[in-house]
Amino acid sequence: MMGKQSGQIRMVILHIDSMIPQNHLLRQIKDRVNFDFIYEKAAPYYSNARRKSIDPVILMKTLLIGYLYGIKSERRLEEEMSLNLAYRWFCGLDLMQRVPDHSTFSQNRKRRFKDASIFREIFNEIVLQCIQLGIVSGKTGVADGSFLPSNVSWDSRYEAVETINRSTVKYMEELEVELSSMPGYKKPENVETEKESLKNRTDPECGYIHQARKKGLGYLTEMTMDTNHGIITGVDCYPANQRESDIILNHLKEQPCEYQEIGLDGGYDIGAVHRGLELLGINGYTSIREYQNNALKKGFCYDGENDRFVCMQGGIFRIAETDLQKSDTGLLPFI
Repeated sequence: MMGKQSGQIRMVILHIDSMIPQNHLLRQIKDRVNFDFIYEKAAPYYSNARRKSIDPVILMKTLLIGYLYGIKSERRLEEEMSLNLAYRWFCGLDLMQRVPDHSTFSQNRKRRFKDASIFREIFNEIVLQCIQLGIVSGKTGVADGSFLPSNVSWDSRYEAVETINRSTVKYMEELEVELSSMPGYKKPENVETEKESLKNRTDPECGYIHQARKKGLGYLTEMTMDTNHGIITGVDCYPANQRESDIILNHLKEQPCEYQEIGLDGGYDIGAVHRGLELLGINGYTSIREYQNNALKKGFCYDGENDRFVCMQGGIFRIAETDLQKSDTGLLPFI
């Protein structure tokens, strides 16, 4: 006999925790990471008067859900939070509580947490907890930059002329202090020059990148990953019209874990980066950067013991001095 649903829905009392599988990703995170430290981090951004705000832990956990499950729209995130039991359980919301409105996230970003470092502080604290739990080793890692296209219309671009200060590249404060103490050091002159660049009216903070394989408006994201467990331990975002080698040292310096070894690609193979890694106490491993006028391409062989090049006819070619001012490092000459 064919069955037919009666249409009556029974009222039941249940515990949401019993509905969440033991191997669910959110359960594994909740069992291992304590998010209560967020209250202390967020306290300076809230007033002691007026009515109570939405729990900041719920805000941060909801954003984390969006990142973990690729929910880019905050309107859709609000809908998913209302329908998904696991999301409600992870944020500590029961079936009768209303989830935060989608505008709450954007308004907190624009007002309360604008120009604040709270998101980095929360990220670093969670990484430190992962190190204590053995989820992250924090000893050996790899770092690299990647172009992240901005979600803007190409038609909204415009050409802008900016006055910039053309001086040395600011790699890292410790490296600059060391250079200033060297014999023959000359403080760079502040020379202002005009530079043409592409901007976007919708997203004025993005930059233009023009490379053989990458072109467009967007951002440069620099990331570091722990190689033992494949977990990202550091993320920085810059306009796309920057170089990875200029930002890597400060990126590593702000890491919550103290790396002992870092692997990098050939784009970081410059003297300033190598010396900066030494000052940070990190053993850096980079691919050899290919140069157009590389002596090895001309048939020379490098004699490492005597620090010289030997040509095919037995002639000696020794580098007597290096003028860093004419290189792409932005450093002043030191002979």
